[in-house]
Amino acid sequence: MTPTPVADAEAPVVPVSKSNLKQPPPYPRLRAYIVGVPLLLGVCLLSVYADMVSKVVQFGVLQFAPPALAALFIIAGLNTFLKKFTSRTFLSSADLVAIYAMMLTGVLVSTRGVVEKLVVPLAYLPYFATRENGWNASLTQHLPKWAVPFVPSAQAGPPPEVISEFWEGVAPGHSIPWSAWVGPICAWFALIGSVIWVFLCLSALLRRQWMDNEQLRFPLTTLPLAVIRDDVEGQPFWSNKTMWAGFVFAFLVFFENGLNSNFPDFPKIVTDLNFGPYFSDRPWNQMDYTVMYLSLAAIGFLYFLPVEMLFSLWFFFVVARLQDVGATLFGGVPQGIATHNARVFTGYQAAGAYFVLIGAQIRIGWPHFKAAWRTAFGPKDKRPLDDSGEMLSYRTAFLGLFFGFAFIIGWLTFAGMNPWLAIMQMGLYIFFIAIIMARGVAEAGFLMTETSFLPSHVISLLTPLAGFGAPSLTMMGAANAVFCRDQRGGLLSSFMDNQKIMRDLGIKPRRMLLPLGGSVVFAMVVSTIFFLYLHYTQGGLALYGYPKQNANQMFSLADAQIKGSGYQPDATAYGGIVVGIIVTLALTWARAQFTWFPLHPLAYAIAPTWAMIVLWFPCLVAWALKAGTLRFGGVETYRKIAPFMLGLIGGEFCAAVFWALGNMLRGWSTPNFPWP
Repeated sequence: MTPTPVADAEAPVVPVSKSNLKQPPPYPRLRAYIVGVPLLLGVCLLSVYADMVSKVVQFGVLQFAPPALAALFIIAGLNTFLKKFTSRTFLSSADLVAIYAMMLTGVLVSTRGVVEKLVVPLAYLPYFATRENGWNASLTQHLPKWAVPFVPSAQAGPPPEVISEFWEGVAPGHSIPWSAWVGPICAWFALIGSVIWVFLCLSALLRRQWMDNEQLRFPLTTLPLAVIRDDVEGQPFWSNKTMWAGFVFAFLVFFENGLNSNFPDFPKIVTDLNFGPYFSDRPWNQMDYTVMYLSLAAIGFLYFLPVEMLFSLWFFFVVARLQDVGATLFGGVPQGIATHNARVFTGYQAAGAYFVLIGAQIRIGWPHFKAAWRTAFGPKDKRPLDDSGEMLSYRTAFLGLFFGFAFIIGWLTFAGMNPWLAIMQMGLYIFFIAIIMARGVAEAGFLMTETSFLPSHVISLLTPLAGFGAPSLTMMGAANAVFCRDQRGGLLSSFMDNQKIMRDLGIKPRRMLLPLGGSVVFAMVVSTIFFLYLHYTQGGLALYGYPKQNANQMFSLADAQIKGSGYQPDATAYGGIVVGIIVTLALTWARAQFTWFPLHPLAYAIAPTWAMIVLWFPCLVAWALKAGTLRFGGVETYRKIAPFMLGLIGGEFCAAVFWALGNMLRGWSTPNFPWP
C-alpha cells in the first residue's frame, strides 16, 4: 500500500490573515484628497445656500454637521460595499477620517462658525445708520478703513454703492465689486486664522488630560467611529437591521414633513410645541421662552451620555425657568440679559459657574500641564511626557498659544481697541467661554454650543465700559459680532473630536494637519466668495436675517455703551455671579465627596442657554429611555438598542441634506428641522 504523503514539518502552512496582508498607512493618502476636495467644495456651497437661501435648514448651528455625516455615510457605505464584493480596501480608516474632518471643518467655517458672522458686520453700519440713530457719528467713523469695504465717515447720508448693492442687489449693468472686499477680508482672515490657530494649540494641550486622564466620552464621535469601523457595541453597523430601522424611521418623519412643505394636503408630523400659550397666567407667564423640540437625532446622540448627566441637563433647565416664577412670586420682574436667551440673574450665574469650572480644570489638570511645560522647555533627558503622538509638540503648542494670542491683541489694538480691553475680551472668549463650550461637547455631548453672556458683561462688573472710549467700544462691538455673541460652529470642539477619532483608530494626528488646515483656508475662501455672490445677486435683505440681527444687536449694544445708556450691572448681576460661584463650588464638592450625587455642575453652567431651549426635551426623553432600559433590561438591552439610536441620527441628518439639495437644485420647499 502506498503511504499517504505528509506535510513537511519544517515548512508549516501559515494561514492567511489580516496581519499577513499589507496594511494601509496610518495617515491619509492622495486618494483621500481626490475624493475629499470636490466633496468639500460641494459641502461649502450647499451649507451657505441652505443657511442663507433655504433659511430653515441651519447646518452651521450644530457641532456635528449634517452634510459632514451625509458625506461620510455615502463614502464609507460605498467603500464597505466595494470591499465586500472586490476584497479590496479603496479608502482606509485614515482616508475616511481625513475626508470627514475636511467636511466637518468646511461646514462650520462656511456658516455660523466664521463666514456668516464675519461678512455681514462689515457691511452693516453704513446701510442701517440714520440721522435718528446717529450711528455713523458714534460708530462707523471709528472703524479702520483697511478693515471694511468702504471709507468710514461720520456724515449721515446714503450708504456707499458697494454697501447698498450688498443689501439690495447689484444694479443692471453693474458687476460685483470684488476688489473692494479683498483687502478687508484678508485682514479679518488673518485675525480669524490666529484665533483658529490658538484653538488648535489649546486642543493639543488639552487632549491628553481630557481623553487619557479624565477619559471623557466625546459622544459626538460615536457615530463616525461606528461608520468607519463598521462596529457599534460589538455589532456590525452596515448590515445591522436595527440601525437601518432607526435610519428609515427618522428619514421618513422628515420626508413626510418635506412633502407637507411642498404639498400641504400631506399630513405634517409636529416636532415642536411652544408652551407659552399654556402658561398665560402669572407667575407662570413670566417664564423665559420655553418650547419643546423633538429631535430624533438629538435623542440618538444623548442616549450615549451617562444617566446622571442627562438628568442634570433637563433638571437645571427646569430650575432656571422656576427661578423666573419664584422671582415673580416675590414681586420681582425677571429681566432678560438682552444679548442671549437668559435672564440677568441666570446669565450671571452661568458666568460665575464658568469661573469655578475653569478653576477646577486647572486644579485637576495641573500635574499634566506642568509635565507638558517641562516636556516643552525642560532638558531633553528629563522630559516626563512623550509628545510625538500629539497633534502638535508641546513646545509648538505653548509658543503658538502665546504668539497667536499676542497677534490677536496686536491686531485689535492696531484697529483702535484699548489693549487692556482687547486682552480681557479675547481672553475671556478664548480661555473661558470657548473652553467651557468645548467641554460641553466632550462631556455632555452638546450638539449646539451657546453661552449666556458676553465677555463685556463680566468686564462691566470690574470697570465702566464707557471709559474705554468710542473707538474701543466700536471694535468691541465688531469683535462681539464676529467671535463672542454666537458660539455655535466653534472649531475648538471639532478639533478635540477629531483627535479622539484619530486616537481610537490609531491614526497619526500630525499627518492630519494638512486636511484640517487646508479645509479651513479652502472653506473660508470658497464660502466667502459664494456668500458675497448671493448677497449681490439676490440682495442681502431677501436672505436669512439672523446674521443681520447679530450685527444689529452687537452694534446697538456698542452704541448704547458709548452714549452711556447701556446696561449697568446692578445687585441682580452681582448677586447672580456670587450665587453661580457658590452653587458650582457646592456641586463640585458634592460630586467629589459622594459617588452617588446625581447633579453635574457643567449642566448647571449651560442651563440658561438657547442650546438648552432646543435640547432640554430630547435630554428628558433620552434620560427616561436610558434609565428605564438599564433598570429593566440591563446593559445587554442597552447595547441592542444602540444601533437604532445611531440610525435615528443618520436618518434625520440625511433627510436634512436631501431636502437642502432639493431646494438648491430643484427649488423644493424645505421643512423645518427641530434644531433652529
